Amino acid sequence: MWQLPTPAEQELWNAVVAGVRAANRTDHGQFQTSVGRLLRLPHAWAHQVLRDTAGLLVEELDPDGRDQWPRLEAQVDHFEVWLPKVDRQLLTALLPGGHRPPATEVPGEPEHTQHRLLLIALLADAAQVSVGAFADVALANNRRADGTLAGSVPHCRIGR
Repeated sequence: MWQLPTPAEQELWNAVVAGVRAANRTDHGQFQTSVGRLLRLPHAWAHQVLRDTAGLLVEELDPDGRDQWPRLEAQVDHFEVWLPKVDRQLLTALLPGGHRPPATEVPGEPEHTQHRLLLIALLADAAQVSVGAFADVALANNRRADGTLAGSVPHCRIGR
């Protein structure tokens, strides 16, 4: 049965969709606004949902689970024009199913969230899909999962 999203879930969904749209339009300001919206959410929970969203996009892009980095690399070149802090090593470490070594120095916030959102935008573009449905599934899967993160989200104050 469908459940009405919590304010935090709706905020995450809106921020992801707006961030992907901004990336597609190469609107750096709106992309950073979306990152800021994500940073107001509980980090561990938001990162889990972003990771799950990226994982679903990887499955859509290639159900066989091969390394997706070669297909994304050309797109990263496009994004480096307007987002010069793109860290290729971090993007490969965040890529679900990527067969690359993890980054030795993973940056803190907001760079980590920025790279996660950028990765989702790259994957959605490569798969030529709208990201909203994938974020919906990731949020629903997270809601069903047992654990303190999913249970704490309805009480989250998202700020404005």
